[in-house]
Amino acid sequence: MKLKTKTPLAWKNLTHDWRRLAAALAGIGFAVLLMFTQVGFQNALFDSQVKIIDDLQGDIFLVSKAKYTLAAEKRFPIARINQARSCSGVSGAYPLYSELTTSVLRTMDRGKGNRGYPLRSIGFYLDDPVFRLAGIKSQINKLRPPGTALIDRKSKAKKFNVPQADDAGLARRDLELANKKVTLVGTFDLGTDFAHDGNLVMNAENFAKYFPHRKRFGDPLSVVDIGIVHVQQGFTPDSVKQVLQKTLESDVHILTREEFRTKEITFWDKSTPIGTIFFAGKVIGFVVGMVICYQVIYSDIAEHMPEFATLKAMGYTTGFFIRLIFIEALLLSIIGFIPGAIISRIIYGVLGDQTGLLMLMTPMVIVFVFTTTVAMCVASGLLAVRKLLAADPASLF
Repeated sequence: MKLKTKTPLAWKNLTHDWRRLAAALAGIGFAVLLMFTQVGFQNALFDSQVKIIDDLQGDIFLVSKAKYTLAAEKRFPIARINQARSCSGVSGAYPLYSELTTSVLRTMDRGKGNRGYPLRSIGFYLDDPVFRLAGIKSQINKLRPPGTALIDRKSKAKKFNVPQADDAGLARRDLELANKKVTLVGTFDLGTDFAHDGNLVMNAENFAKYFPHRKRFGDPLSVVDIGIVHVQQGFTPDSVKQVLQKTLESDVHILTREEFRTKEITFWDKSTPIGTIFFAGKVIGFVVGMVICYQVIYSDIAEHMPEFATLKAMGYTTGFFIRLIFIEALLLSIIGFIPGAIISRIIYGVLGDQTGLLMLMTPMVIVFVFTTTVAMCVASGLLAVRKLLAADPASLF
């Protein structure tokens, strides 16, 4: 008994002219690439900005109410840390210090072209459990001598024109930080963001010597950039947060990790033009792909009008033609998505290596761009099929 099979008409329509199909796929692939790039940069912006929050070992965080973003150098008195330690449910509270404005790294050769570049310096007490990063925790003892620091391996070394410290232990000694000699004794992985081109980590005592101006006429460590609070076992961050809100002065925000991340992302998304720019880029990619897909399907319909007229005269229904064009658009979206995604993955890797940003092609990103690509092609197909549906069969011959 012979099996009855239907002719894959949608596939035949697409593949009867391979040159036109290749051109169509190149156009759709470009639109996919454009959307992947925009989504990738937007996510890199957000993920990179909150990477340090993710790498801090804490349950609740204290920041000055004037600190609208991590890059803003707004601080609060260390007295808030001491008050937090006395609260019920708190197992520990620790200060974290950061400096950007005067944190400039340069070689000691003051010759022509020896330009210094700013990067973020981070200070902490070495016995305080404030970092999750294994690269820092495993090198704590290297940071005990005066004038020592670790440098972020993902810092923009080409921009700084400063080779990074050797992982095997060879220290880099010919450098200055804030016009004082510094020795790089190792590396760690944190990553850059849109506000910081690199990172240094050092002990709090060294930090105070490099940046004594943090507090006028006082201890530079008496003002804190981020307070890190650990919650005792048996307590929840939300319950301890309520206790802290009743105990601490009103000059600090008291945030859980998720609230801290959301606050930072919201600032960059809503309070700067960056979110709008990336959204516009995604819309442009969608429109470009939709126009290309529309032209391909419309041209295919126009070229095969006599054949479609025959099918109409034979009694094929409107639903048949809609399904046909829908399948054709779906095939275009799938085939065009694959090369666009592959090229985007390569570009993600190159950009991540060059910039130090977290360019991650996560499953969520892939699903978002693929869904958008399918919607783009299907919408184009439904627009293009209107002429065929509205035409009288007799007029199509």
